[in-house]
Amino acid sequence: MDTVEATSNGIRSQTQPPNKPIKDAKQRRSLPSLPGASSASEMAGVTYNGLSDKTPVEWSSLKNYEIFSLSPDGSFPLMKVSRSKAVRLSDREVLMVGGGRCYRVSLSNHYTPSP
Repeated sequence: MDTVEATSNGIRSQTQPPNKPIKDAKQRRSLPSLPGASSASEMAGVTYNGLSDKTPVEWSSLKNYEIFSLSPDGSFPLMKVSRSKAVRLSDREVLMVGGGRCYRVSLSNHYTPSP
């Protein structure tokens, strides 16, 4: 049988059931960390080949984690990380973006030796 309480305005409401027991917190998995270089002398110079679109596209048509540039030559690449944010790859600076036009950059996986 349900227990009911009368309120001051004449409407009856049911009493609330007792609080549910608190869920146990999930155990965090122990995952290995990324190996890091301890100094710049342990790093190697890298050159990437890429292609830049000749025609600009709208910011909203880019997918997340797609690389783009604000100039047609593909210099100073950025990466879209969300609907309103981009990251400059040169210094990892986060930029807020409301819209605009940009040039898609595609990193080529075909190596062509430079002359």
